[in-house]
Amino acid sequence: MVEWRVPWFLLALVFWMFARVDSALARPAGLDTTPIVLNADLISYSTAEGRVTAIGNVELHQDGRTLLTDRIAYDIEAGTVAATGNIILIEASGDAVFADELMLDDRLTAGFVDGIGVLLEDGSRIAAVKGVRSDGRTTTLDRAVYSPCEVCAESDEPLWQIKAERVVHDQATGTIAYRNARLEVAGVPVLYTPYFYHPDPSVERRTGFLVPSFGSDSELGFTLETPFFIDLAPNRDLTLVPLVTSQAGVFLAGEYRDLQTFGLTELGGGITYTNPYQRRNADGQTEPASGNEVRGFVEGRGRYVVSERDRAGFDLNLASDNTVLERYNISNADVLQNHAYVERFDGRDYLAANTYGFQTLRENDDQDEIPIVLPLAVSKLYSGRLIWGSQADWSSNVLGLTRDEGLDTRRLSSEIGWHLPGIGRFGDVWSLRLSTRGDVYNTDGDPQTGSGDGGVNTAGRLVPTANLDWGLPLVGTTGSWSHLIEPRVSFNYTPGNLNDSDIPNEDSQVFEFDETNLFKPSRFTGIDRVESGARVSYGLGFNSLGPEAWRLSGLVGQSLRSGPDGLYPQGSGLEDPLSDFVGRFDVRPSELLDLGYRFRADKTTLALRRSDLTVAFGPPRLRFDIQYLRLTEEVEEIASEDLNSREEIVAGFRFQVFDSLAIGARTRRDLKEDRTVTNQYGLVYTNPCLVLVAGLEQNFTQKGELDDEVTFTVRISLRSLGDLDAGTDIF
Repeated sequence: MVEWRVPWFLLALVFWMFARVDSALARPAGLDTTPIVLNADLISYSTAEGRVTAIGNVELHQDGRTLLTDRIAYDIEAGTVAATGNIILIEASGDAVFADELMLDDRLTAGFVDGIGVLLEDGSRIAAVKGVRSDGRTTTLDRAVYSPCEVCAESDEPLWQIKAERVVHDQATGTIAYRNARLEVAGVPVLYTPYFYHPDPSVERRTGFLVPSFGSDSELGFTLETPFFIDLAPNRDLTLVPLVTSQAGVFLAGEYRDLQTFGLTELGGGITYTNPYQRRNADGQTEPASGNEVRGFVEGRGRYVVSERDRAGFDLNLASDNTVLERYNISNADVLQNHAYVERFDGRDYLAANTYGFQTLRENDDQDEIPIVLPLAVSKLYSGRLIWGSQADWSSNVLGLTRDEGLDTRRLSSEIGWHLPGIGRFGDVWSLRLSTRGDVYNTDGDPQTGSGDGGVNTAGRLVPTANLDWGLPLVGTTGSWSHLIEPRVSFNYTPGNLNDSDIPNEDSQVFEFDETNLFKPSRFTGIDRVESGARVSYGLGFNSLGPEAWRLSGLVGQSLRSGPDGLYPQGSGLEDPLSDFVGRFDVRPSELLDLGYRFRADKTTLALRRSDLTVAFGPPRLRFDIQYLRLTEEVEEIASEDLNSREEIVAGFRFQVFDSLAIGARTRRDLKEDRTVTNQYGLVYTNPCLVLVAGLEQNFTQKGELDDEVTFTVRISLRSLGDLDAGTDIF
């Protein structure tokens, strides 16, 4: 993909400065009353000739600008102003304009500058053989050159520059046009266009072509993208993006945007007529494509402010098949989420109504078994402060799940709670919460297997819960070290076995026992599963800060419960009354090493069932990072496939070879299956007027008709000019 943006804003600055030269020298009556200070070795006025002349070290000062020259002559009868010899205009911003000769009329409608050069405050340079202003609206630069680069000592050419035979700025239409423009790198022309035009900086929006791009892709072949922008109104626009490919036809995409006082709406999508999506068979092979079919996607987003307290919005994402988004480099998402909502914020209270729909792009998922969520309504209401500083709350939840195939579920849940925080006489911090929740379920199907067979059933339960959290933060010092050590205990009690076979498990299927949910009242992600009985969780948190950025922190804990067996699967760490140990350690002895480790260890043997290690080390110029994750085989019995036994490592480095050059690499390897998943290599080169980023990525995955691929990309950012992108995907 190649993109080229000519620095119109900088060339426009030349025209602006040219006009400022005009305004500094000729000041028609009524246009500007700001005083002009003129200094010169000799100032003369000839009544007979009608001419004012300033000679020798001429200085004109006005509005923070300074004009220096050898000679200025104002012909009153002819209405012309001429400046000759070493002309320098210094703007208040620090920019400077140089010229050999300047001539213009006293009404700023016509004139020329000979041998013009501009030195901008940031060091950029613009030069032209001459500049001409005519009709009071048009400025023309002949043989113009622009570059932000210093000229190298070894060469007369800058690293890159833009040359144009002619640049014309029409102020009336706000248009800048170029003829025979080319980009040169190290004096070698690399891009050329005979003619193009664009709006000047005074025009915020205008219908027309945007910057085109081209490149090559292993799936698409050679590509050409020519976006076209349509200005519908000051608050609405439409962008059409046709993508022409050599191997996959034409893909037409577009985006519509509408901004109103109450919110923003964005709608987009794309469509093509090409070979169909191909699934892989048991041998991992795809069938040959036969004929073509319509493929595409739709996306959108809306965010609206209905009133001071009310919000609404939506997210829309749909695709014709599993791979169209990846094939056309739009997205690599594997699940598309659609969401619409309204919500109200009323002080501390919150109410919302939602609906969700999901489209899976995973090859092994059955779309008919994925539910539509309609509705999901929630409310959370809080009282003011009550006795002893306590507070009451009331929350409700209404859920409806509908599937084309399988179980349909409807749920109504409501909870009332009372919360009392406190501080003990020893500085200990405690919190008591008492609550009761009522759940009513109506199902159509089998709640245990998730199938559509089983008829209509109704079930309910009452969930009373008591929770007491206690902690004792201890603060102290040892030499130059500061310590915070906090023993923590949490007591929870819910009577009875409340997980009836007629109650489905829709929102609590995926969970993981670790230090983040050790002290939570419920370790499940939802409310469909209830941890009954008594439970006590205990642990020790610590955080020590030492000299020279030393830091040591962490948490270790365990829980004991008396609830029914079988609630948690084998390998979860909670299958027995006494849980596994969970914890986290963070060590940072200096800027040369940053280590984090999360673990779950068997309660009896202390064998590690989970290891999650992150290490970054090395000096700033040579930095390494390693991430290692291991889940034991026992976890395979957990219902969620996401928690199957895994062992993988991600390792990489970044080496700052010079101040201007850095290289890096990263690899991800599946140790369980003994295969590499991805390899990435990168290079970054920077200098004052150019940034070069190059990358090579190997992706060893298969999905539908998409196969393993190697992607090579190069991105060149030219200072103040834009981006030049080139990319190639290679098998």
